[in-house]
Amino acid sequence: MMTLVFAFAMLAASTPLGTGQDQLDNPEFKGWAAFKPGSSVTHKMSTSTGPQGGEQKSTLKSIGEVELVLEVEMIMNGKSLGKTMERKVPAKFPADKAPKDVKKGEDEIEVAGKMLKCKTMEFTTTTANGKTFNMKIWANDEIPGMSAKVEINGDGGFKSTMVASSWEKK
Repeated sequence: MMTLVFAFAMLAASTPLGTGQDQLDNPEFKGWAAFKPGSSVTHKMSTSTGPQGGEQKSTLKSIGEVELVLEVEMIMNGKSLGKTMERKVPAKFPADKAPKDVKKGEDEIEVAGKMLKCKTMEFTTTTANGKTFNMKIWANDEIPGMSAKVEINGDGGFKSTMVASSWEKK
């Protein structure tokens, strides 16, 4: 299943160059950097393959200058699927990993029962194994990690959607 990790790595196409010529600021890192450890966001997920429904809860565990650490928990039918995993998010990443031809815009969508103005980004990307994905991301600074909604459409009719259902700011 595609994850929010992949989606936010793709956001980098819209960010300015970092300190090195070949490095970009990581927008996922930037989206969490304004919050203190303990802040979290829960996304409701649905996919065209596999079990329908589920949630992903990401909690900021720690933040430093070069990376932050998220604790990620997968939830199905209201129950945790087991051990949470830690994921390190670098502050910067290689410019050659950024998607090309990003379409930017703005949109107002309903998220967690309220209307939010979001910046949008749409692009197509191809993975190392040749699979093509069309992605659209709605980003809002009020949400830890910025991700209000992510839609991914891929080869063979694959579709995945993640929508923020709740968040807590520390």
